[in-house]
Amino acid sequence: MIVQRASQRAGVPWRNGLGVQYEIACDGSLPDDWTWRLSTADITQSVPFSFYPGVKREVCVADGSGVVLSINGIDHRCEPQSITSFSGDDVVAAALIDSPVQALNLMLRGVSTARVLNVVRAGQHVVQCQVVVALTGSATVEIGNQVLELQLLDAIVDFAGIDVIIRIGDIAAF
Repeated sequence: MIVQRASQRAGVPWRNGLGVQYEIACDGSLPDDWTWRLSTADITQSVPFSFYPGVKREVCVADGSGVVLSINGIDHRCEPQSITSFSGDDVVAAALIDSPVQALNLMLRGVSTARVLNVVRAGQHVVQCQVVVALTGSATVEIGNQVLELQLLDAIVDFAGIDVIIRIGDIAAF
């Protein structure tokens, strides 16, 4: 099990160069040898998303007031902790609601669509996930016999098969 602090992740430009993302976990190597990858992104201005043909994408607003995603010309209001799914083939542009946001971004290529992000609240259990990420502030989680404190967008990776109990806060699980 690895506790990964958000503050220690290196920023990498988006494929289109118009934003910055921070890799959490991936099952291959970057930039394109993977079937799934999970990252965070700072959305600091209204901006188009990068194209990822053949990739299923899910975006979860982790911090901030939210964003409106225009997906093929149809607006989708994305509130904190909501999850919005779309295709990497879609034309997607983000418009900030009132301030910058930090978002989780899950990309799936050639894998089951049953694998998705889930938002899990305090008091709930999570089973069969590979990564958990703290949303909208701090979280306390119990994995096995360990209690771990997470700050916003900190993650725990490489613990597949161990149940997670959310004591305080909310997390996203994949």
